[in-house]
Amino acid sequence: MIPSAEPILLVTTKGDATLTAIDPHGGAVLSKAAAGNPNSAKPHELTLTQDGQFAVISLYGTADYGNNQPTNQLSIVDLESMEEVRRLDLGLYRGPHGLVTDDDGKIWVTVECNQSALVLDPETWGIEQTVWLQVGPHFLARSHRGAHIYFSHKEIPFLSVVDTRKRKVIGQIALPRGAQAIRVSPDDRWLYAGDFCQPLLHRIDTDSMTLEKTIGLTGVPGWPYPTPDGRFVVVTTYDENNNVGYVEIVDAASLVVLGIVTLNAEPFQAIAADDGQHIYVALADGSVPKIDLERRAVVDNRLHVGALMPEALAFAPRGMIKPS
Repeated sequence: MIPSAEPILLVTTKGDATLTAIDPHGGAVLSKAAAGNPNSAKPHELTLTQDGQFAVISLYGTADYGNNQPTNQLSIVDLESMEEVRRLDLGLYRGPHGLVTDDDGKIWVTVECNQSALVLDPETWGIEQTVWLQVGPHFLARSHRGAHIYFSHKEIPFLSVVDTRKRKVIGQIALPRGAQAIRVSPDDRWLYAGDFCQPLLHRIDTDSMTLEKTIGLTGVPGWPYPTPDGRFVVVTTYDENNNVGYVEIVDAASLVVLGIVTLNAEPFQAIAADDGQHIYVALADGSVPKIDLERRAVVDNRLHVGALMPEALAFAPRGMIKPS
């Protein structure tokens, strides 16, 4: 195993259908695990099992959205061996995408084609329950205290709220249009949602389940990311017409955009570095730049997954990954 005091960065990569493990400090690709197929079963989102042993990866289908031919599969990768140990067949449930692990260790996955979310038991990999959401869910976000999971539905103009204990929908949050990815603030007070097609970020009051404030952005948002210290909301945005990406750093208290980092490719997920001062961002060209939140600038551009279209980011438990 890698004798490191720092966590290892995991990246789902659609271009070569892998889960890639990178040393974020040395810059080296440590290992790659096959996860899906680059043409028919592209890996999108991921979550880790509660014990940190396995990565669960959604194999959404042939495309990012829209004209997608969906699969009914998840890839299960053992992080110690960095090998796919199971290709989980979801039967008639198709279009798996968003994933999260709840406080009981159960795995929740959206199945867009079935307008539902599944609750999986990682001990047996069986489906414990189907939660019907009435419209197809794409992204999801879990509250930090674990009471709720929120779902966005792309062009459908509301978010769904599910009680994780009752495992049922308890409300809907109206939006002007639809929403892209969503994230919850560290104190669970706010839910952030990127607008489906406009350069806007929405902030939602989780107590009243109402839209509280909307701010303008430079690009159309993909993922909002509240930093763990509660100071910033980092939003990855994209100007598709000009093929320019941005990381927009927003003050969490005032929702004022403090700075914008311009990028040469479409950005996907972001994640905070272990020092709390930097973030990593997955870009469509395969690079994963490190950005200083105070300086609002790229400070390290060495990281690259070795293929195009990385999407999801997570940290593996320290010392878990073996180099290939």
